[in-house]
Amino acid sequence: MEEHGSFRPALHFSPHKGWLNDPNGLIYHDGLWHLYFQHYPHDTVWGPMHWGHAVSRDLMHWEELPIALYPAGELYRFSGSMVFDRDNTSGMARTGADGTLIPPFAAFYTSHVATGHLESQSVAFSYDGGMTFEDYPGNPIVATPVIDGVPLSDFRDPKVFKNPDTGLWNMTVAAKYYCNFYESSDLIHWNLTSTFTHGFKEITNVWACTDLIPFETCEGRKWVFFASMENKEDQPEPRTMYFVGRFENGTFTPEEKTADPLWIDFGWDNYAGVTFNDCPLSDPVMIGWAVNPRYANQVPTGREGFRGHMTSARKLTLVRTTEGWRLSFSPLGFDMNEDGLSKDQNAVISSPCLIHVHGGEGRLTLKNTEGEHFDVTVTKDAVTIDRSAAGEQDFQMDFGTKAYSFRTVSRLVPADAAGDAGHIGGDRARDIDMTIILDGCLIEVYADGGLETASVNAFPKTPYSLVSAEGGLEVRVSELK
Repeated sequence: MEEHGSFRPALHFSPHKGWLNDPNGLIYHDGLWHLYFQHYPHDTVWGPMHWGHAVSRDLMHWEELPIALYPAGELYRFSGSMVFDRDNTSGMARTGADGTLIPPFAAFYTSHVATGHLESQSVAFSYDGGMTFEDYPGNPIVATPVIDGVPLSDFRDPKVFKNPDTGLWNMTVAAKYYCNFYESSDLIHWNLTSTFTHGFKEITNVWACTDLIPFETCEGRKWVFFASMENKEDQPEPRTMYFVGRFENGTFTPEEKTADPLWIDFGWDNYAGVTFNDCPLSDPVMIGWAVNPRYANQVPTGREGFRGHMTSARKLTLVRTTEGWRLSFSPLGFDMNEDGLSKDQNAVISSPCLIHVHGGEGRLTLKNTEGEHFDVTVTKDAVTIDRSAAGEQDFQMDFGTKAYSFRTVSRLVPADAAGDAGHIGGDRARDIDMTIILDGCLIEVYADGGLETASVNAFPKTPYSLVSAEGGLEVRVSELK
C-alpha cells in the first residue's frame, strides 16, 4: 500500500498507518497540545482499540508518538479524556529521584470487554508526561449500571473536567440514550448527580462522546453540552448535537428551546468531537474525527495505508444570534491573512490551500480535469453543499445517496448586526464571508464567521486544480506550506 498520496491531508492529523477514529484525552500541557485517539495500528479497518498519541505546538504540524495505551486481552481501551492532577487530589502523585512530587496525568477511558460487550469507566496514571500509563489497581472507578437486573450496554466515553464553579471534578458518560453526570473530589470516587436526554423523538441513535464546557457571555456563564449520535443499523445519520443551558448542582438544564437539534456541523464528516482540557486560550478548542462512522471502514484512503483523520482544531465562540445563542467555529493554526491576494472569478489551486470567498449570491466550484466537482451555493438565506459529482462514490452504499451528497443550512445572523427585518441590511441580499480549507480529501467550509460550518470528504480521481466563482462571488487563494 502507498503511505502517501493525494487523499492524505497534510495539515490535519492522520496516523502514519492503520485505523483512527475518535479523538481522546485532548489536553494542553507545557507548550504541547496532546492528541490521543482511538487507533488500530495493524489494519485500516476498526479493530481492538489502542490509544494512539500525537503532539503539536501549533495545532497544525503533528508528531506521532508511540502508542500510549494497549488493549489487554479482551479488554479494549475505548474513548475517554485526560486531566493533569497538579494538586494531587487523587493522592496518586509519586516522589521523584530528586525528592520532588510528580503530579500524575490521569487518563479516563471506557473498559470494553469484547465478550458480552460490558462497559465500565477506568483510569490510568502517567508520571512521564503522558507517554506511558499504569492502570489504577481499583478499576473500574465507575461500574456498569444495572437496570432492572440487566447491565446497561453502551455505557462509555468519560469526559472529565474541573468545574470552575465548585472546584470539584465532573464527569459526563454516554449511557445508552442518556448522559450520566458524576462528581468527585479525588478523581477516584464518583457520585451520580443527574441524567439528561435530548427529547427529540426522531433521533433514535445511541449516544456517545459527550462533553460539557462553560462560556462567559454578556448574560453570565452559560454551559454547552455536546453529544454524538452513534452509528447503528437503521438509525439516523451519526452526527454531533449541542445544547446551550446552565449547569448547577450537578444538573444540566437546556435553555435554548429549538424545534430541531442544533448540530455542530452541517457536513457529514465531523463526529465525536471533544475539547481540550487546560486550554491556554480564552476560548475552548475542539477537534473531531473527520470521517462519518457510516462509511469509515470503506473510504478509499485505505489505498494509502490509513483510514481516519481529524478536523482542524477549532476555536469555539458562543454568539447571540437572532435565533438565540449559537456556536461559531474558527480554525486555528491557519494563516487567514488575505493581504496581497487579488480577487478573481477563477484561480488555480493545489492541496493544501485556503480559499477566501466574498460577495453576494452565487456558486463556488472546486473542479479537476476529470470533470469532477464540489459545489457551494450561497443565497441570502442559505448555504448549500453538493458532493454528488465530487469523486468516487461506489465504495459504500450510503455515500452516494442524496442524504449524504446534498445539504442546505440556513444562515444565521448575529443579534447585534440584525436590521429591523431580522437580517443584515433589511431586505438586501447579505454578503458572504466564507473560508474553505482544501487539504487532501478533506474540505472544510466556514461561512458567516463560522456560524455555518461543514466538514466534507471527497475522493476525486485526480486532485482539484481549479476554483471558479459564479454570480456575485469572488475568490482569493492562499497556498499553505
